[in-house]
Amino acid sequence: EDAGQTAEKTMKPDVFDQAPPTPPHIQKYRKEFTPGAICRHPGVADDRDYERLGTYGRVEPVGVKVHEVLNNAPTSYLMHTLEEKKESIYLSHKREPLGKPYVRGHQLPPELRNEGFGRPTPQDISGDQSKELLHPRERIMPEEEHRMYVKSHANYDPGEQRHRGYTWKAKDSPIDPAMYRFGAAVGEGELLGVAKAMNPSLDDKYKRPAVVVDKTLEDFRDLSVESLGKVKSLGHGDRNLTPAHVFGLASQRDPEWGVRECIGNYTPEEQQPDKDLGRSVRPGWRNTAPPSRTFGVPSIRSDISAPGQKSVADHQNYGNEADAFALLYPPRFTDGGVSQADFLEAQSKDELADIFRSAGFDLTDEHLEDAFARVALSALMNTPAACDPAFGPACYPALLPTSSRLYLAVCRQRLWMRRGWSRCNPSGWL
Repeated sequence: EDAGQTAEKTMKPDVFDQAPPTPPHIQKYRKEFTPGAICRHPGVADDRDYERLGTYGRVEPVGVKVHEVLNNAPTSYLMHTLEEKKESIYLSHKREPLGKPYVRGHQLPPELRNEGFGRPTPQDISGDQSKELLHPRERIMPEEEHRMYVKSHANYDPGEQRHRGYTWKAKDSPIDPAMYRFGAAVGEGELLGVAKAMNPSLDDKYKRPAVVVDKTLEDFRDLSVESLGKVKSLGHGDRNLTPAHVFGLASQRDPEWGVRECIGNYTPEEQQPDKDLGRSVRPGWRNTAPPSRTFGVPSIRSDISAPGQKSVADHQNYGNEADAFALLYPPRFTDGGVSQADFLEAQSKDELADIFRSAGFDLTDEHLEDAFARVALSALMNTPAACDPAFGPACYPALLPTSSRLYLAVCRQRLWMRRGWSRCNPSGWL
């Protein structure tokens, strides 16, 4: 034991064996942990001008302490007596002293002290009428009256059987409804049917399925766990081990499937990103479109109908323009500005008569009416109305070729008249 080393010094090393203080020229670079100390930057620690900022807040006046303001309860019996003497001059203390109610000084007559308010009613007059009205007594109803209520109102007593008055007949004797039980009696071997179905182990004929366990665990149980109905094995004698039995654990075994493989060892197909990754689940906010969707405006606007009179500035293709074959092999009248659609336009009778007469034909009204009748008949023959027996088969060869050629000649003549050719001979067309 060292000289001068006592138990007190050993228990209180911070008091008797204090650490040497930090030099003043190094103290300014260390962090100050003293409560209430001002933290300054090392560069201004030696400045004397900062000493005037050493005191923060208002200076506490002399005579007023914080503990006196917060803890204003008397600390002794003398202080309590002085406090009571100071409070006794107030009217509220005299009128309502602590622990006593406020006495107003009213005096009630002696009649009101012993009797209750109001005038009592004699018991022989009132009796238990109110009680009988609120809780009437139940009387015993006779059997005849009860049967009448059962018949008229079906007023059965609690637990009473609803007997409808039927006469039950059997082969041997009449049936008493109060003692009769429906169904067949349960035989001796049919007991516990539901219980055996829910718990098959109750059935003696039930064969338990084989329980597959680990062989290592079963060998451990054979050596360490006591068997039911057998003497505890102390490890002596024959253990009934096979010649191939090896004690201890194998130094290296095949890897077993465990939690690690269930969590991380998944197939390459499962490692692919989800199909909806990056897609919003809200319709209307999805940033991907189906592969069959085509963006932009279509070249041929077949989704909208073409205007009746197309503007010159309208360059939109409505599906009525010529295709590539028509561009490579233009029709006969394309040079004149006449398209195939112009031949299919409907013309009135007056317009056709004006076209033929302007071209030099001596077309009378009778010929015009006959031509229109032939054309109308030809158009009618191409419809289901041509199956009518009123139209004879002998008129088909005579009417169809002539009317069709005449109608085509009329349409072509009118188109050429529009382009500026007058007095053309359509004999080549006929």
